[in-house]
Amino acid sequence: MTSLAAPQPNRPQDNARITPAGLLRRHAAQAPDALALLDPPNRRILAPSAPRRLSFGEAEIAVEAMAAYFAHLGLAPGDCIVVQLPNLVESPLTLLAAWRAGLTVAAVPMLWRATELAKACDMLEPAALIGMSSCAGERPADLLRDVAATRLSIRFVMGFGADLPDGVSSLDDAILDGPPAGFGPRANSGPALITFTARAGEPVVPLFRDEKALLLQGAMTVMALSLDRHDVLLNPYPLAGPIGIALGLAPWLIGGTALALHDPFDHAVFVQQILTTGATVTALPGTVLDRLLDEGIVTDPQCALRHVGRVWSVPNLGERLSAEAPAERGGFDLYPLGDLACLIERDSRRLVRGTLPSGVFQMADQGETTTFLETALVAGTEPGAKTIAVRGPLVPKVRSLAATSGETADRNTQGFVETGMAGETRNDRLHVVRDPELVYHGGFTIAASELDGLYQAFPRFLDAACFVLPDPVMGDRIFAAVVPDPSMPVSLAALRDFLNERSVASYKLPDKLLIVRSIPRDTHGRILRDQILKQI
Repeated sequence: MTSLAAPQPNRPQDNARITPAGLLRRHAAQAPDALALLDPPNRRILAPSAPRRLSFGEAEIAVEAMAAYFAHLGLAPGDCIVVQLPNLVESPLTLLAAWRAGLTVAAVPMLWRATELAKACDMLEPAALIGMSSCAGERPADLLRDVAATRLSIRFVMGFGADLPDGVSSLDDAILDGPPAGFGPRANSGPALITFTARAGEPVVPLFRDEKALLLQGAMTVMALSLDRHDVLLNPYPLAGPIGIALGLAPWLIGGTALALHDPFDHAVFVQQILTTGATVTALPGTVLDRLLDEGIVTDPQCALRHVGRVWSVPNLGERLSAEAPAERGGFDLYPLGDLACLIERDSRRLVRGTLPSGVFQMADQGETTTFLETALVAGTEPGAKTIAVRGPLVPKVRSLAATSGETADRNTQGFVETGMAGETRNDRLHVVRDPELVYHGGFTIAASELDGLYQAFPRFLDAACFVLPDPVMGDRIFAAVVPDPSMPVSLAALRDFLNERSVASYKLPDKLLIVRSIPRDTHGRILRDQILKQI
Protein backbone atom coordinates (compact mmCIF):
# COMPACT_ATOMS: atom_id res chain seq x y z
CA MET A 1 0.00 0.00 0.00
CA THR A 2 1.17 3.51 -0.81
CA SER A 3 -0.23 6.30 1.31
CA LEU A 4 0.60 9.94 0.59
CA ALA A 5 -0.72 12.69 2.79
CA ALA A 6 -1.48 15.90 0.92
CA PRO A 7 -4.30 18.43 1.28
CA GLN A 8 -6.75 18.87 -1.58
CA PRO A 9 -7.89 22.50 -1.99
CA ASN A 10 -11.53 23.32 -2.62
CA ARG A 11 -12.58 19.72 -2.26
CA PRO A 12 -15.89 19.20 -4.14
CA GLN A 13 -18.85 18.19 -2.03
CA ASP A 14 -19.97 14.61 -2.57
CA ASN A 15 -23.63 15.60 -2.90
CA ALA A 16 -23.04 17.69 -6.03
CA ARG A 17 -22.40 16.23 -9.47
CA ILE A 18 -19.05 17.61 -10.53
CA THR A 19 -18.20 17.70 -14.23
CA PRO A 20 -15.09 18.95 -16.07
CA ALA A 21 -17.02 21.74 -17.82
CA GLY A 22 -18.80 22.54 -14.57
CA LEU A 23 -15.46 23.02 -12.83
CA LEU A 24 -14.43 25.51 -15.52
CA ARG A 25 -17.63 27.45 -14.93
CA ARG A 26 -16.98 27.42 -11.18
CA HIS A 27 -13.41 28.74 -11.60
CA ALA A 28 -14.68 31.42 -14.01
CA ALA A 29 -17.26 32.55 -11.45
CA GLN A 30 -14.77 32.58 -8.56
CA ALA A 31 -11.77 34.12 -10.36
CA PRO A 32 -12.76 35.29 -13.86
CA ASP A 33 -9.55 37.28 -14.40
CA ALA A 34 -7.14 34.58 -13.19
CA LEU A 35 -4.84 33.12 -15.84
CA ALA A 36 -6.20 29.82 -17.14
CA LEU A 37 -4.41 28.87 -20.37
CA LEU A 38 -1.14 29.92 -21.92
CA ASP A 39 0.05 29.07 -25.44
CA PRO A 40 3.67 28.12 -26.16
CA PRO A 41 5.72 31.13 -27.32
CA ASN A 42 6.49 29.34 -30.60
CA ARG A 43 2.81 28.89 -31.45
CA ARG A 44 3.37 30.22 -34.97
CA ILE A 45 5.21 26.96 -35.81
CA LEU A 46 1.94 25.12 -35.21
CA ALA A 47 -0.63 27.71 -36.23
CA PRO A 48 -0.38 30.99 -38.19
CA SER A 49 -1.33 33.20 -35.26
CA ALA A 50 0.23 34.79 -32.18
CA PRO A 51 0.40 33.01 -28.80
CA ARG A 52 -2.69 33.47 -26.67
CA ARG A 53 -3.31 33.94 -22.94
CA LEU A 54 -6.82 33.25 -21.68
CA SER A 55 -8.33 33.98 -18.30
CA PHE A 56 -10.88 31.61 -16.81
CA GLY A 57 -13.61 34.07 -17.77
CA GLU A 58 -12.45 34.15 -21.39
CA ALA A 59 -12.10 30.37 -21.50
CA GLU A 60 -15.64 29.96 -20.15
CA ILE A 61 -17.09 32.21 -22.86
CA ALA A 62 -15.26 30.29 -25.61
CA VAL A 63 -16.36 26.90 -24.25
CA GLU A 64 -19.99 28.00 -23.93
CA ALA A 65 -19.98 29.37 -27.48
CA MET A 66 -18.54 26.18 -28.98
CA ALA A 67 -20.83 23.93 -26.97
CA ALA A 68 -23.87 25.86 -28.21
CA TYR A 69 -22.55 25.68 -31.78
CA PHE A 70 -22.19 21.88 -31.53
CA ALA A 71 -25.80 21.66 -30.36
CA HIS A 72 -26.94 24.06 -33.11
CA LEU A 73 -25.40 21.79 -35.75
CA GLY A 74 -27.54 18.93 -34.50
CA LEU A 75 -24.88 16.92 -32.70
CA ALA A 76 -26.75 14.95 -30.06
CA PRO A 77 -25.67 13.86 -26.57
CA GLY A 78 -23.65 10.67 -26.88
CA ASP A 79 -22.39 11.46 -30.40
CA CYS A 80 -18.68 10.85 -30.89
CA ILE A 81 -16.37 13.46 -32.40
CA VAL A 82 -12.71 12.93 -33.35
CA VAL A 83 -10.43 15.77 -32.23
CA GLN A 84 -6.89 16.13 -33.62
CA LEU A 85 -5.28 19.24 -32.14
CA PRO A 86 -1.78 20.19 -30.98
CA ASN A 87 -1.00 21.49 -27.50
CA LEU A 88 -2.54 24.92 -28.03
CA VAL A 89 -5.32 26.59 -26.03
CA GLU A 90 -7.84 25.28 -28.59
CA SER A 91 -7.26 21.73 -27.40
CA PRO A 92 -8.60 21.95 -23.80
CA LEU A 93 -11.30 24.42 -24.91
CA THR A 94 -12.61 21.96 -27.51
CA LEU A 95 -12.63 19.05 -25.06
CA LEU A 96 -14.59 21.04 -22.49
CA ALA A 97 -17.02 22.41 -25.06
CA ALA A 98 -17.74 18.92 -26.37
CA TRP A 99 -18.34 17.60 -22.86
CA ARG A 100 -20.66 20.52 -22.06
CA ALA A 101 -22.63 19.61 -25.18
CA GLY A 102 -22.83 15.99 -24.00
CA LEU A 103 -20.47 14.62 -26.68
CA THR A 104 -17.83 11.90 -26.52
CA VAL A 105 -14.37 13.00 -27.65
CA ALA A 106 -11.95 10.65 -29.37
CA ALA A 107 -8.62 12.47 -28.97
CA VAL A 108 -6.09 11.34 -31.56
CA PRO A 109 -2.38 12.22 -31.88
CA MET A 110 -1.28 14.92 -34.29
CA LEU A 111 1.11 12.47 -35.95
CA TRP A 112 -1.73 10.20 -37.06
CA ARG A 113 -2.33 10.25 -40.78
CA ALA A 114 -5.02 8.79 -43.03
CA THR A 115 -4.17 5.15 -42.25
CA GLU A 116 -4.60 5.56 -38.48
CA LEU A 117 -7.51 8.03 -38.71
CA ALA A 118 -9.45 5.72 -41.01
CA LYS A 119 -9.07 2.81 -38.58
CA ALA A 120 -10.33 4.90 -35.66
CA CYS A 121 -13.26 6.25 -37.69
CA ASP A 122 -14.27 2.79 -38.88
CA MET A 123 -14.17 1.61 -35.27
CA LEU A 124 -16.07 4.51 -33.66
CA GLU A 125 -18.25 5.91 -36.47
CA PRO A 126 -17.88 9.53 -35.33
CA ALA A 127 -20.35 12.25 -36.26
CA ALA A 128 -17.72 14.99 -36.68
CA LEU A 129 -14.00 15.64 -37.04
CA ILE A 130 -12.09 18.67 -35.70
CA GLY A 131 -8.57 19.83 -36.61
CA MET A 132 -6.32 22.74 -37.56
CA SER A 133 -6.18 24.46 -40.94
CA SER A 134 -2.38 24.20 -40.87
CA CYS A 135 0.18 22.82 -38.44
CA ALA A 136 3.96 22.67 -38.82
CA GLY A 137 3.72 22.88 -42.59
CA GLU A 138 0.98 20.25 -42.87
CA ARG A 139 -2.73 20.69 -43.69
CA PRO A 140 -4.55 18.55 -41.07
CA ALA A 141 -8.03 19.88 -41.89
CA ASP A 142 -7.59 18.84 -45.52
CA LEU A 143 -6.70 15.33 -44.37
CA LEU A 144 -9.73 15.15 -42.06
CA ARG A 145 -12.01 16.33 -44.87
CA ASP A 146 -10.66 13.60 -47.17
CA VAL A 147 -11.20 10.92 -44.51
CA ALA A 148 -14.74 12.20 -43.89
CA ALA A 149 -15.59 12.04 -47.60
CA THR A 150 -15.57 8.23 -47.56
CA ARG A 151 -17.37 7.63 -44.24
CA LEU A 152 -21.13 7.99 -44.00
CA SER A 153 -21.28 8.56 -40.24
CA ILE A 154 -19.30 11.84 -40.43
CA ARG A 155 -21.67 14.76 -40.94
CA PHE A 156 -19.40 17.68 -40.08
CA VAL A 157 -15.74 18.67 -40.31
CA MET A 158 -14.72 21.69 -38.25
CA GLY A 159 -11.45 23.48 -37.71
CA PHE A 160 -9.43 26.35 -36.30
CA GLY A 161 -7.25 28.77 -38.22
CA ALA A 162 -7.39 30.78 -41.41
CA ASP A 163 -7.74 29.33 -44.90
CA LEU A 164 -9.83 26.32 -43.94
CA PRO A 165 -10.65 24.09 -46.95
CA ASP A 166 -14.11 24.07 -48.51
CA GLY A 167 -16.56 22.04 -46.49
CA VAL A 168 -14.84 22.71 -43.15
CA SER A 169 -16.64 25.13 -40.82
CA SER A 170 -14.75 27.58 -38.60
CA LEU A 171 -14.83 27.17 -34.83
CA ASP A 172 -12.99 30.50 -34.52
CA ASP A 173 -16.09 32.14 -36.01
CA ALA A 174 -18.31 30.27 -33.56
CA ILE A 175 -16.26 31.63 -30.66
CA LEU A 176 -16.34 35.17 -32.06
CA ASP A 177 -20.13 34.99 -32.38
CA GLY A 178 -20.30 34.30 -28.67
CA PRO A 179 -22.65 32.03 -26.71
CA PRO A 180 -26.36 32.42 -27.45
CA ALA A 181 -28.87 32.80 -24.68
CA GLY A 182 -30.73 29.77 -23.44
CA PHE A 183 -28.14 27.05 -23.99
CA GLY A 184 -27.77 24.62 -21.09
CA PRO A 185 -25.25 21.85 -20.43
CA ARG A 186 -26.26 18.40 -21.70
CA ALA A 187 -25.44 15.12 -19.99
CA ASN A 188 -23.79 12.17 -21.70
CA SER A 189 -24.32 8.74 -20.20
CA GLY A 190 -21.46 7.30 -22.25
CA PRO A 191 -17.70 7.86 -22.09
CA ALA A 192 -16.32 11.40 -22.06
CA LEU A 193 -12.93 10.67 -23.62
CA ILE A 194 -11.53 7.95 -25.85
CA THR A 195 -7.77 7.60 -26.22
CA PHE A 196 -5.81 4.89 -27.98
CA THR A 197 -2.99 2.48 -27.30
CA ALA A 198 -1.68 -0.78 -28.76
CA ARG A 199 -1.29 -4.29 -27.43
CA ALA A 200 0.66 -7.23 -28.78
CA GLY A 201 -1.07 -8.18 -32.03
CA GLU A 202 -3.56 -5.27 -31.76
CA PRO A 203 -2.50 -2.02 -33.48
CA VAL A 204 -5.42 0.11 -32.26
CA VAL A 205 -7.01 -0.41 -28.84
CA PRO A 206 -9.51 2.27 -27.71
CA LEU A 207 -9.66 3.21 -24.02
CA PHE A 208 -12.94 4.66 -22.74
CA ARG A 209 -12.76 7.20 -19.88
CA ASP A 210 -15.76 8.66 -18.11
CA GLU A 211 -15.78 12.05 -16.43
CA LYS A 212 -15.26 10.52 -12.97
CA ALA A 213 -12.05 8.76 -14.05
CA LEU A 214 -10.71 12.00 -15.56
CA LEU A 215 -11.39 14.00 -12.43
CA LEU A 216 -9.96 11.28 -10.18
CA GLN A 217 -6.73 11.41 -12.18
CA GLY A 218 -6.65 15.14 -11.53
CA ALA A 219 -7.41 14.62 -7.84
CA MET A 220 -4.45 12.24 -7.57
CA THR A 221 -2.10 14.87 -8.98
CA VAL A 222 -3.56 17.70 -6.89
CA MET A 223 -3.39 15.67 -3.69
CA ALA A 224 0.04 14.19 -4.33
CA LEU A 225 1.61 17.57 -5.12
CA SER A 226 -0.54 19.78 -2.85
CA LEU A 227 -1.56 22.02 -5.75
CA ASP A 228 -3.68 25.15 -5.50
CA ARG A 229 -4.83 27.87 -7.87
CA HIS A 230 -1.53 29.73 -7.53
CA ASP A 231 0.33 26.92 -9.31
CA VAL A 232 1.28 26.97 -12.99
CA LEU A 233 1.44 23.59 -14.71
CA LEU A 234 3.90 23.40 -17.61
CA ASN A 235 2.78 20.45 -19.72
CA PRO A 236 4.76 19.22 -22.78
CA TYR A 237 2.56 16.15 -23.34
CA PRO A 238 -0.45 16.06 -25.71
CA LEU A 239 -3.90 15.83 -24.13
CA ALA A 240 -4.53 12.73 -26.27
CA GLY A 241 -2.68 10.52 -23.78
CA PRO A 242 -2.61 9.67 -20.07
CA ILE A 243 0.43 11.82 -19.20
CA GLY A 244 -1.11 14.95 -20.69
CA ILE A 245 -4.29 14.21 -18.74
CA ALA A 246 -2.48 13.54 -15.45
CA LEU A 247 0.02 16.39 -15.76
CA GLY A 248 -2.14 19.00 -17.48
CA LEU A 249 -5.84 18.78 -18.23
CA ALA A 250 -7.17 17.00 -15.14
CA PRO A 251 -5.26 18.79 -12.33
CA TRP A 252 -5.85 22.11 -14.11
CA LEU A 253 -9.59 21.55 -13.81
CA ILE A 254 -9.53 20.19 -10.25
CA GLY A 255 -7.08 22.73 -8.81
CA GLY A 256 -8.03 25.82 -10.79
CA THR A 257 -4.37 26.32 -11.65
CA ALA A 258 -2.94 27.93 -14.78
CA LEU A 259 -1.97 25.56 -17.61
CA ALA A 260 1.01 26.46 -19.82
CA LEU A 261 1.16 24.29 -22.93
CA HIS A 262 4.25 23.22 -24.89
CA ASP A 263 4.35 21.62 -28.35
CA PRO A 264 6.35 20.38 -30.24
CA PHE A 265 9.18 19.71 -27.81
CA ASP A 266 11.92 22.26 -28.22
CA HIS A 267 14.55 22.37 -25.48
CA ALA A 268 15.35 26.09 -25.79
CA VAL A 269 11.66 27.07 -25.86
CA PHE A 270 10.92 24.80 -22.89
CA VAL A 271 13.70 26.44 -20.87
CA GLN A 272 12.27 29.83 -21.83
CA GLN A 273 8.85 28.75 -20.54
CA ILE A 274 10.32 27.46 -17.26
CA LEU A 275 11.97 30.81 -16.61
CA THR A 276 9.23 33.17 -17.85
CA THR A 277 5.84 31.61 -17.12
CA GLY A 278 6.29 31.15 -13.37
CA ALA A 279 5.84 27.41 -13.87
CA THR A 280 5.71 25.57 -10.55
CA VAL A 281 5.10 21.99 -11.77
CA THR A 282 6.39 19.99 -14.72
CA ALA A 283 7.46 16.45 -15.58
CA LEU A 284 9.76 15.18 -18.31
CA PRO A 285 11.43 12.04 -19.63
CA GLY A 286 14.58 11.17 -17.71
CA THR A 287 17.02 12.16 -20.44
CA VAL A 288 15.48 15.63 -20.82
CA LEU A 289 15.25 16.16 -17.07
CA ASP A 290 18.87 15.11 -16.62
CA ARG A 291 19.92 17.72 -19.20
CA LEU A 292 17.98 20.47 -17.39
CA LEU A 293 19.59 19.47 -14.12
CA ASP A 294 23.07 19.34 -15.64
CA GLU A 295 22.59 22.80 -17.20
CA GLY A 296 21.53 24.27 -13.86
CA ILE A 297 18.12 25.37 -15.15
CA VAL A 298 16.26 23.86 -12.21
CA THR A 299 18.47 25.74 -9.72
CA ASP A 300 18.37 29.05 -11.63
CA PRO A 301 17.06 31.90 -9.41
CA GLN A 302 14.40 32.65 -12.06
CA CYS A 303 13.07 29.09 -11.84
CA ALA A 304 9.91 28.85 -9.72
CA LEU A 305 9.48 25.08 -10.01
CA ARG A 306 8.52 23.48 -6.72
CA HIS A 307 7.70 20.03 -8.18
CA VAL A 308 9.86 18.39 -10.84
CA GLY A 309 8.74 14.99 -12.08
CA ARG A 310 10.52 12.19 -13.91
CA VAL A 311 8.31 10.34 -16.41
CA TRP A 312 9.21 6.66 -16.56
CA SER A 313 8.42 4.76 -19.75
CA VAL A 314 8.80 1.04 -20.28
CA PRO A 315 12.19 1.14 -22.05
CA ASN A 316 13.88 2.99 -19.18
CA LEU A 317 12.15 1.42 -16.19
CA GLY A 318 14.76 0.12 -13.80
CA GLU A 319 17.59 2.29 -15.16
CA ARG A 320 19.88 4.13 -12.78
CA LEU A 321 19.48 7.88 -12.43
CA SER A 322 22.25 10.15 -13.62
CA ALA A 323 20.89 13.18 -11.76
CA GLU A 324 18.17 14.04 -9.26
CA ALA A 325 16.20 17.21 -8.67
CA PRO A 326 17.22 19.19 -5.56
CA ALA A 327 15.17 18.36 -2.49
CA GLU A 328 13.56 21.82 -2.45
CA ARG A 329 12.10 21.16 -5.92
CA GLY A 330 9.94 18.29 -4.65
CA GLY A 331 10.89 15.49 -7.04
CA PHE A 332 8.24 12.96 -8.00
CA ASP A 333 7.93 9.95 -10.28
CA LEU A 334 5.17 9.58 -12.85
CA TYR A 335 4.45 6.11 -14.24
CA PRO A 336 2.17 5.65 -17.28
CA LEU A 337 0.51 2.28 -16.73
CA GLY A 338 0.26 0.91 -20.25
CA ASP A 339 -1.50 4.12 -21.42
CA LEU A 340 -4.38 3.29 -19.05
CA ALA A 341 -3.66 5.76 -16.27
CA CYS A 342 -0.77 7.48 -14.52
CA LEU A 343 0.51 6.80 -11.04
CA ILE A 344 2.38 9.49 -9.09
CA GLU A 345 4.79 8.81 -6.23
CA ARG A 346 6.58 11.44 -4.16
CA ASP A 347 9.59 11.05 -1.89
CA SER A 348 10.43 7.78 -3.60
CA ARG A 349 14.22 8.10 -3.40
CA ARG A 350 14.20 5.58 -0.57
CA LEU A 351 12.41 3.11 -2.86
CA VAL A 352 13.67 1.35 -5.96
CA ARG A 353 13.26 3.95 -8.69
CA GLY A 354 11.68 2.84 -11.95
CA THR A 355 9.52 0.16 -10.32
CA LEU A 356 5.81 0.13 -9.56
CA PRO A 357 4.03 -0.27 -6.22
CA SER A 358 2.16 -3.53 -5.78
CA GLY A 359 -1.32 -3.55 -4.28
CA VAL A 360 -3.76 -0.77 -3.42
CA PHE A 361 -2.64 2.77 -4.22
CA GLN A 362 -4.39 5.35 -2.06
CA MET A 363 -3.85 8.79 -0.59
CA ALA A 364 -4.93 10.31 2.70
CA ASP A 365 -6.40 13.78 3.02
CA GLN A 366 -7.39 15.21 6.39
CA GLY A 367 -8.26 11.80 7.75
CA GLU A 368 -10.11 10.60 4.66
CA THR A 369 -8.56 8.01 2.36
CA THR A 370 -9.19 7.83 -1.38
CA THR A 371 -8.37 4.65 -3.30
CA PHE A 372 -7.35 5.34 -6.89
CA LEU A 373 -6.26 1.99 -8.26
CA GLU A 374 -4.78 -1.40 -7.48
CA THR A 375 -1.86 -3.07 -9.23
CA ALA A 376 -1.27 -6.80 -9.37
CA LEU A 377 0.75 -9.45 -11.17
CA VAL A 378 -1.56 -11.95 -12.88
CA ALA A 379 -1.23 -14.87 -15.25
CA GLY A 380 -0.53 -13.83 -18.85
CA THR A 381 -1.64 -15.44 -22.08
CA GLU A 382 1.66 -17.37 -22.48
CA PRO A 383 2.30 -20.36 -20.16
CA GLY A 384 4.25 -19.24 -17.10
CA ALA A 385 4.16 -15.57 -18.10
CA LYS A 386 3.02 -12.86 -15.71
CA THR A 387 1.53 -9.52 -16.70
CA ILE A 388 0.94 -6.33 -14.73
CA ALA A 389 -2.74 -5.46 -14.43
CA VAL A 390 -4.68 -2.64 -12.77
CA ARG A 391 -8.22 -2.03 -11.59
CA GLY A 392 -10.10 0.71 -9.81
CA PRO A 393 -12.07 3.91 -10.51
CA LEU A 394 -9.08 5.53 -12.26
CA VAL A 395 -8.80 2.81 -14.90
CA PRO A 396 -10.63 3.35 -18.23
CA LYS A 397 -12.95 0.74 -19.65
CA VAL A 398 -11.28 -1.84 -21.87
CA ARG A 399 -11.50 -5.60 -22.13
CA SER A 400 -11.08 -7.31 -18.77
CA LEU A 401 -8.83 -10.28 -18.15
CA ALA A 402 -11.82 -12.58 -18.54
CA ALA A 403 -12.64 -11.10 -21.94
CA THR A 404 -9.09 -11.30 -23.26
CA SER A 405 -8.52 -14.86 -22.15
CA GLY A 406 -11.94 -16.13 -23.17
CA GLU A 407 -12.26 -17.78 -19.75
CA THR A 408 -14.01 -16.94 -16.53
CA ALA A 409 -11.76 -14.70 -14.48
CA ASP A 410 -10.57 -15.83 -11.09
CA ARG A 411 -12.24 -13.93 -8.28
CA ASN A 412 -8.91 -12.32 -7.38
CA THR A 413 -8.47 -10.94 -10.92
CA GLN A 414 -12.02 -9.74 -11.61
CA GLY A 415 -12.10 -6.17 -12.87
CA PHE A 416 -8.37 -6.07 -13.62
CA VAL A 417 -7.22 -4.75 -16.99
CA GLU A 418 -3.91 -5.77 -18.51
CA THR A 419 -1.42 -2.95 -18.99
CA GLY A 420 0.45 -4.78 -21.76
CA MET A 421 3.57 -4.88 -19.56
CA ALA A 422 5.04 -8.20 -18.45
CA GLY A 423 6.44 -8.16 -14.94
CA GLU A 424 7.79 -9.85 -11.86
CA THR A 425 7.73 -9.11 -8.13
CA ARG A 426 10.87 -8.22 -6.19
CA ASN A 427 10.82 -6.91 -2.63
CA ASP A 428 7.09 -6.11 -2.85
CA ARG A 429 7.60 -3.92 -5.94
CA LEU A 430 6.64 -4.68 -9.54
CA HIS A 431 9.53 -4.79 -12.01
CA VAL A 432 8.64 -4.47 -15.69
CA VAL A 433 9.95 -7.05 -18.17
CA ARG A 434 10.05 -6.02 -21.82
CA ASP A 435 7.54 -7.63 -24.18
CA PRO A 436 9.29 -7.99 -27.57
CA GLU A 437 5.91 -7.65 -29.31
CA LEU A 438 5.49 -4.04 -28.18
CA VAL A 439 7.53 -1.08 -29.42
CA TYR A 440 7.86 2.14 -27.41
CA HIS A 441 8.92 4.98 -29.68
CA GLY A 442 8.69 8.70 -28.93
CA GLY A 443 5.93 8.25 -26.37
CA PHE A 444 3.85 5.91 -28.58
CA THR A 445 3.11 2.26 -27.91
CA ILE A 446 3.11 0.30 -31.19
CA ALA A 447 2.28 -3.33 -31.86
CA ALA A 448 5.33 -4.91 -33.47
CA SER A 449 3.02 -6.99 -35.66
CA GLU A 450 1.64 -3.79 -37.21
CA LEU A 451 5.13 -2.70 -38.25
CA ASP A 452 5.82 -6.20 -39.61
CA GLY A 453 2.74 -5.96 -41.81
CA LEU A 454 3.60 -2.47 -43.06
CA TYR A 455 7.14 -3.46 -44.05
CA GLN A 456 6.08 -6.82 -45.53
CA ALA A 457 3.63 -5.00 -47.83
CA PHE A 458 6.51 -3.34 -49.69
CA PRO A 459 6.61 -5.17 -53.04
CA ARG A 460 10.42 -5.26 -53.19
CA PHE A 461 10.65 -7.46 -50.09
CA LEU A 462 10.18 -11.24 -49.89
CA ASP A 463 9.88 -10.96 -46.11
CA ALA A 464 10.37 -8.34 -43.41
CA ALA A 465 10.07 -7.71 -39.67
CA CYS A 466 10.76 -4.92 -37.24
CA PHE A 467 13.21 -4.99 -34.37
CA VAL A 468 14.37 -2.31 -31.97
CA LEU A 469 17.47 -1.10 -30.17
CA PRO A 470 17.35 1.09 -27.06
CA ASP A 471 17.69 4.83 -27.48
CA PRO A 472 18.09 7.23 -24.52
CA VAL A 473 15.79 9.86 -26.08
CA MET A 474 13.26 7.98 -28.25
CA GLY A 475 12.89 4.91 -26.01
CA ASP A 476 13.16 2.42 -28.88
CA ARG A 477 14.81 3.06 -32.22
CA ILE A 478 13.01 1.17 -34.98
CA PHE A 479 14.78 -0.94 -37.59
CA ALA A 480 13.47 -3.03 -40.47
CA ALA A 481 15.05 -6.43 -41.12
CA VAL A 482 14.26 -7.36 -44.72
CA VAL A 483 14.76 -10.21 -47.15
CA PRO A 484 14.90 -8.35 -50.49
CA ASP A 485 13.74 -9.57 -53.86
CA PRO A 486 17.12 -10.17 -55.57
CA SER A 487 15.77 -8.84 -58.85
CA MET A 488 14.85 -5.42 -57.45
CA PRO A 489 16.85 -2.55 -55.89
CA VAL A 490 16.35 -1.93 -52.18
CA SER A 491 16.77 1.27 -50.19
CA LEU A 492 15.48 2.78 -46.97
CA ALA A 493 14.32 5.85 -48.91
CA ALA A 494 12.16 3.69 -51.19
CA LEU A 495 10.52 1.97 -48.21
CA ARG A 496 9.83 5.28 -46.49
CA ASP A 497 8.38 6.73 -49.71
CA PHE A 498 6.10 3.68 -49.97
CA LEU A 499 4.83 4.13 -46.40
CA ASN A 500 4.36 7.87 -46.89
CA GLU A 501 2.29 7.21 -50.02
CA ARG A 502 0.07 4.96 -47.90
CA SER A 503 -0.27 7.85 -45.40
CA VAL A 504 1.27 5.97 -42.48
CA ALA A 505 2.21 7.95 -39.35
CA SER A 506 5.84 9.07 -39.47
CA TYR A 507 6.75 7.50 -36.12
CA LYS A 508 6.18 4.04 -37.63
CA LEU A 509 8.84 4.50 -40.30
CA PRO A 510 12.13 2.67 -39.63
CA ASP A 511 15.37 4.56 -39.04
CA LYS A 512 17.53 1.96 -40.75
CA LEU A 513 17.30 -1.06 -43.02
CA LEU A 514 19.06 -4.36 -42.29
CA ILE A 515 19.31 -6.94 -45.09
CA VAL A 516 19.15 -10.52 -43.77
CA ARG A 517 19.05 -14.00 -45.29
CA SER A 518 15.79 -14.91 -43.54
CA ILE A 519 13.43 -13.78 -40.79
CA PRO A 520 13.76 -16.26 -37.89
CA ARG A 521 10.49 -17.75 -36.66
CA ASP A 522 9.46 -20.45 -34.21
CA THR A 523 7.37 -23.51 -35.06
CA HIS A 524 4.18 -21.45 -34.64
CA GLY A 525 5.35 -18.83 -37.14
CA ARG A 526 6.09 -16.16 -34.52
CA ILE A 527 9.02 -13.88 -35.26
CA LEU A 528 12.06 -14.37 -33.03
CA ARG A 529 13.19 -10.77 -32.84
CA ASP A 530 16.11 -11.43 -30.49
CA GLN A 531 17.67 -13.66 -33.14
CA ILE A 532 17.55 -11.11 -35.95
CA LEU A 533 20.71 -9.35 -34.77
CA LYS A 534 22.62 -12.65 -34.73
CA GLN A 535 22.54 -12.60 -38.52
CA ILE A 536 24.63 -9.44 -38.74
